[in-house]
Order: sequence, then structure tokens, then C-alpha cells
Amino acid sequence: MLKFYGRRSSINVQKALWALTELGLEFEWLDPDGTFGTIDVADYQTLNPNMRVPTLVDGDLVLRQSNAIVRYLCRKHSQGDLYPDDAGELAVADVWMDWQNTELQATITPVFWGLIRSFPNIPDPEVMAANIEKLNASMVIMEAMFGAGDYVAGNRFTMGDIPAGAGVYRYMALDIARPALPKTEAYYARLQERPAYRDAIMSPLV
Repeated sequence: MLKFYGRRSSINVQKALWALTELGLEFEWLDPDGTFGTIDVADYQTLNPNMRVPTLVDGDLVLRQSNAIVRYLCRKHSQGDLYPDDAGELAVADVWMDWQNTELQATITPVFWGLIRSFPNIPDPEVMAANIEKLNASMVIMEAMFGAGDYVAGNRFTMGDIPAGAGVYRYMALDIARPALPKTEAYYARLQERPAYRDAIMSPLV
């Protein structure tokens, strides 16, 4: 059986968890209720020298990066569906996965930390306002990147939606003022229709 390591509050864990759940895979989940900065698994460093989460173990294979885990699971268990056969569709899905992991994550992290994980410290209001402005600018870019389809790579759900959709939930759950983002908001509504999204992603921000 697959073994999966990581606390449920981590967005990177949530991405891999969504893939596992979306695909209906059975797995053993270790340290799901861990807290930030701790990994309550003996000898975890032998599996993941970076001491980060998540880690997925499939037989002799050990995978350590969330998007790599998503790609692996989708390619192994959903080739031609969540992992597209069409080279162009696959490339677009990859673009969105990388965009979430670099561009969006870079702007959402300071806001998330300032509003959610800084307690009891109060973030500087001017710094927070500037960080929120940068985050909203990233989401305006996401809005502009959407094509005519219902999902990020076109008209059907693919692996590209997993990191992108996880980022959208975290953005929508933050208590901030947001610009009008009709395409993104419609996309978010479609994702909420998926049980695996609700189960894996839509948990309280902590």
C-alpha cells in the first residue's frame, strides 16, 4: 500500500492528498495531524533529507515534491485523463502547476503568514497592504490566463487543476478584499462540486 507523510494543514500536502483522493487510491497516512515545523515520524529524515512534507512511498520509490507526486500519480493511474496524452494539453497543465508553485505561492505566502500564522504578533499594516496588493495582482494575472474552457488546460479537469485549485481555495479563504475575478470565481465554484476537492483542500486555514 502507498504510504503518505504530511500534516493536513500544508498546502503541499493537500495537493498530493487531492490527487490521491481524486484517483480513489488507498494509502496509509502518517502524521496527518502534525503541526507546522514538526514531523512526528521516526527516522523521517532518511525518507526526506529536506525534512519537508509531503513524502510519498510507493514500493521502492520515494517521492518528495508535491507537484512531482501529483504528476506521478496522475500519469500512473490516469494516463490519458488527468495526465493528458495530447502534448499541448499536457504542456498547458504543466504551466499551471509551475505557475502555482512559483508565481502564486510567492505572493500568497506573505499574506497567509501575516494573517494566519503570525498570531499573536500583529503584522505591520503597510507591509500587509502591500503584500495583499501583490497577491491580488497575481490573481488578476490568473484571471487573464484563463482560456475559454472550464478548467485551466481546457474543457476538462486535469492534473493542472490540482495545484491551481489548491491555490485558489487558499486565496478565497483569506479574509481580504479581492478584485472582481468572474472566471476565477466560476472556476472555484466548479471545483467545489468535486468531493475530493472538498475533502482534501477545503479545510480551515491554520
